[in-house]
Amino acid sequence: MRFFRSIAVLLAASGLLVGCAEDPPPSPSPLVVSFDDGWGQVFVVNSDGTGLRQVTPTVADDMSDGNYVNDAVVSPDGTQLVYSVRDGLVVQDLESGERRTLHGSGGQPEFSPDGSAIAFKDGESVRVMNSDGSDVREVTKDEAAYATSFSPDGSKILFDVSGYILEVPTAGGEPKVVLRDQFWNADPVMSPDGSTLVFASNRGGNNGSEIYSMPVGGGEITQLTTTYAVHPEFTPDGSRIFYSRATTQSGELVTDISLSTRAELASMKPDGSDQRRLTPRSITGQHPSVGGGQ
Repeated sequence: MRFFRSIAVLLAASGLLVGCAEDPPPSPSPLVVSFDDGWGQVFVVNSDGTGLRQVTPTVADDMSDGNYVNDAVVSPDGTQLVYSVRDGLVVQDLESGERRTLHGSGGQPEFSPDGSAIAFKDGESVRVMNSDGSDVREVTKDEAAYATSFSPDGSKILFDVSGYILEVPTAGGEPKVVLRDQFWNADPVMSPDGSTLVFASNRGGNNGSEIYSMPVGGGEITQLTTTYAVHPEFTPDGSRIFYSRATTQSGELVTDISLSTRAELASMKPDGSDQRRLTPRSITGQHPSVGGGQ
């Protein structure tokens, strides 16, 4: 009798195991890259170049159109977009397309790494609000501030002002200079592990801009690209950097922006190797933002 009871227990346990196998944990959301085409429309593409789709309405080449989009960023979980339109900052669900206004003014939004907050530029101020649009507060005031991004732990906001890079506590306070020299430095982002600062700079000359890296806290600056490139963005795991680069109509990379006729998205490893084009040459791609994969 004890033997049959043991068999019954084993069978019951097997049934539980089978039941567990039928309900595996949800798979990570795909890693997606959002970008704009320079004409007021936003697109999303998977990080491997598949699944390209337009996610905002087609608009006329007129920024007065209420649907003309600027500064789109994707949420860390890859499910939402936040962008600026004529009437302020809007959040849009990528699956349903439903959207609502978060704030009645502002631009250049950027999510915190955990998705709980959004930094943005509003008039002369850099502000932060909860990701649902509540608790809007001023972090610092500088009319020329541009290209905000968060530190990996969300405690600081980086931005550039007139060619130099600063950081300020997210709770507010006095900005601190991170990089200031004779070159124009912009688009600062920090690696997810907090060890490296990546930015665009004209220190290569040639009427250009390349992407560079340096240790957080200062140190040797390393050139990552040799042709015109801006707007670097790390993947959440820090394994790649997406960015926008300038090309001719035929796809030839250029060092001088005056020779460029279009922009495309590309990615590379953090050391600048393995540079790959992401977007097809039939579409302009700029201002990448990366989310998902979690």
